[in-house]
Amino acid sequence: MKKISLLLALFVCLGLGKTFAGSFNIINMTGCTFTITTGFGSITGPSSTVYPFSFGPVTINPGPNPFVNPTLLPGFTSPAPASLQASGCVNHTRMMGPDGVSFPLGAAYPSYTSTNNPACYNGNNYVMNWTTGSNGCDVVSLIF
Repeated sequence: MKKISLLLALFVCLGLGKTFAGSFNIINMTGCTFTITTGFGSITGPSSTVYPFSFGPVTINPGPNPFVNPTLLPGFTSPAPASLQASGCVNHTRMMGPDGVSFPLGAAYPSYTSTNNPACYNGNNYVMNWTTGSNGCDVVSLIF
């Protein structure tokens, strides 16, 4: 009986890892507006099939910009079945700063520091960081 219970618990845990929605929150502490020109992510299906998704453009205003799942991102498209689309993880974006500079930001490029001193941030450089949560999917980006 213990072995059966252990196996059932294992299957439940395996399923949970693939069913949560990856949140994406950008906290903009500057007075500037940013744009995600394009963004990309992945959705893992029950048989470990990985579906891509894309989104954008997205305007990032000052303050918090939360998206509790990928389907809420403007311009979201994916070949994944509709039942799986909300469970995706954002992997990377192409950002456009207020100084007109375009740069990648994501898991492979987790930080960016401007060099053009935009007027909307009192002539200071801004820093943008990408942090992935302990579940490997939730993302918080901070602009300061």
